[in-house]
Amino acid sequence: YRARRIEMEVPVVSLVGYTNAGKSSLLNRLTKAGVMAENLLFSTLDPVTRRIHTPAGRDVLLTDTVGFIQKLPTAVVAAFRATLEEVQESTLVLHVVDVTHPNATQMVSVVEGIIDELGIADKPRLMALNKADLLDEAADSDILGRALRLADGDLRSVFTSAETGAGLDELLREIDTALEPGVPSIDRMDRIVVG
Repeated sequence: YRARRIEMEVPVVSLVGYTNAGKSSLLNRLTKAGVMAENLLFSTLDPVTRRIHTPAGRDVLLTDTVGFIQKLPTAVVAAFRATLEEVQESTLVLHVVDVTHPNATQMVSVVEGIIDELGIADKPRLMALNKADLLDEAADSDILGRALRLADGDLRSVFTSAETGAGLDELLREIDTALEPGVPSIDRMDRIVVG
């Protein structure tokens, strides 16, 4: 499967992120896949790949991966190894963040640390600040402030909601842009806010 995918030169976008960030929900919303998405640790244990068509008409394979966490339990190490292989072979890494989580900043650091350890920090990357629909409900200024700091971080970011679909058109356009030949690695690019 991987050899054929490489031979056909179909770009692969790997969704990575801390557990329960909404990776499976985002995959389902973008592809209508029906992958199990539950508020449970490790509800995704095997990488799941589905095809999407971007606004530019490009076929892209979108791969959902097991959630990253600190101090991975021994029972899921094998599943995590398969995830790491998928991420290493991907064309673009889409870091999905639960922007409403109180520890979102720490979770981003854990995931980015794993990306660095894998030696793939130079791959094109985007950040989906997911669950943005809940920001309207969050009167907590700490949550809103943290969300804006994450959006103004080192990665190009898009506010998204897998629940409502908000921001997904912009996310697909950003995926197209990131997959264009000659687009540099993302060090510090302008922030994109989707309302």
